[in-house]
Amino acid sequence: MTWEIKHFNDLTPKALYDLIKLRLEVFIGEQGCSYEDLDDRDKQAYHVFLYDADKVVAYCRILDEGVAYEEHSIGRVCVHSNYRNQGLAREMMKYAMQFVKNQDCTHQIKISAQSYIIPFYESLGFESISEPYLEEGIEHRKMKWK
Repeated sequence: MTWEIKHFNDLTPKALYDLIKLRLEVFIGEQGCSYEDLDDRDKQAYHVFLYDADKVVAYCRILDEGVAYEEHSIGRVCVHSNYRNQGLAREMMKYAMQFVKNQDCTHQIKISAQSYIIPFYESLGFESISEPYLEEGIEHRKMKWK
């Protein structure tokens, strides 16, 4: 299994389908979120993903400065339920963070993190910068890394 990172314009139709499928399974199916996952930001994003055979098992997207926040951001972080607790999320986040570091001399990333997973993001060097707020009925906090 090898990590891939591709800008939206470089994704094949199959890869795009597979990425969206995983996001829908996790965010809509498992978490019951009822939001428009396809928010047009995908078209401006770099997509980080990992295939195991013909299935995407981990995914996140990287948004450039000014798309969601003044800083770069990483979002839609998800791992297929059968592949959790194997360190894939940590490996993927480090890969995405290194990509941002190589692109941006300020080395700043802002995320909207579900509160239950804040310790994970803190272990990667992110710090909470907001009070809790609800997004799709799930408590979140803004976090920043530099």
